Amino acid sequence: MIIDRYLIKEVLTTLLAVAVILLMIAISGQLASLFAKVVEGILTVDTLLSMLWLKILVTLVFILPLSLYLGILLAFSRLYKDSEMVVLTACGMGKFRVLRAVLGLAVFMAVVQAALTLVIAPWAEVRAQQIYAEVEAQSDVKGIVPGRFKELQDGVGVLYVQEANKEKTRIKNLFVQQWIDSKLTVISSESGRQYVDKETGDRFIVLSNGSRYEGQAGKDNYAIIKFAEHGVRIKERDVGTIRYKHKSTPTIDLLHSENLGNIAELQSRISSAILCIVLTLLAVPLSKTSPRQGRYAKLAIALLLYITYTNLLNVARAWLTNGEISPLLGLWWVHVVMISIALFMLFKQTGFKHLFQKQGSEYSS
Repeated sequence: MIIDRYLIKEVLTTLLAVAVILLMIAISGQLASLFAKVVEGILTVDTLLSMLWLKILVTLVFILPLSLYLGILLAFSRLYKDSEMVVLTACGMGKFRVLRAVLGLAVFMAVVQAALTLVIAPWAEVRAQQIYAEVEAQSDVKGIVPGRFKELQDGVGVLYVQEANKEKTRIKNLFVQQWIDSKLTVISSESGRQYVDKETGDRFIVLSNGSRYEGQAGKDNYAIIKFAEHGVRIKERDVGTIRYKHKSTPTIDLLHSENLGNIAELQSRISSAILCIVLTLLAVPLSKTSPRQGRYAKLAIALLLYITYTNLLNVARAWLTNGEISPLLGLWWVHVVMISIALFMLFKQTGFKHLFQKQGSEYSS
């Protein structure tokens, strides 16, 4: 239908623009956070891009429903401002006919959202946690950040390197302090390089032009060793068992769980898809403005309603997790309340008779 395609095109154009803006804001925030973790040594430069893509996938779960909501609101507000919606109404295309035109798009977005929140986002969370675990299990030298002290594995000492190349294969001005069998060992050297034994695969760091100090606290029998070259084997830990969070649990496992936290997580994922449908019901009546009001007249009210909606879902989830409400009630009551508000606004603008009134079809093709 021509009018349906026109309305959907207007909504999609605005939706994509809003989604791109929100995604750019989210990416900038994620990049700042990831760079901070690289500086702290929690992540490496090699894993930065992978982590960014995973974070984007998780962020899309929150961006898509809001983009759809604002896309409908801003697109239809523009139609009201330019009196196009008035013309459509005069031709017999009422509120419910307009709503029917965009519900198809809302259902499609709900399916995409369901795929994201039920399958893709949990996988992204699992992969992100695996990357963190792999970086943590890597050698201390591979995870160093020049100019910053780094705690050694198991907290047995600290490592400091003044300079290092990008691959961390060559370093300058190294300082290591560690406890070995209740003895304090301090090593300092002018330079160093990494070396991998081709036969065993063991990784070593070969230090050049340095000193090694060994001794026991409280005693003066320190040993001082000067060396031209000193090789130290680098121990790398295996990736241990990862304790995944609720949001990382596969959906199929949540379906068979009786744990309240898992039930709350499952209902939250399903609610994320339902959100697309309910926000569409809210956006259509909220978009009605007069030409004098402008297309942003009800934007503040719409955002306040969105914030209230999402906060209520979070509150309901907390109640369910703590066992304060039944899983049968769960998060569903929030959707019922918001659907009731949306229908009330629609009926207030059109009247109950328009729900059953047959709309004109002469302008639909």
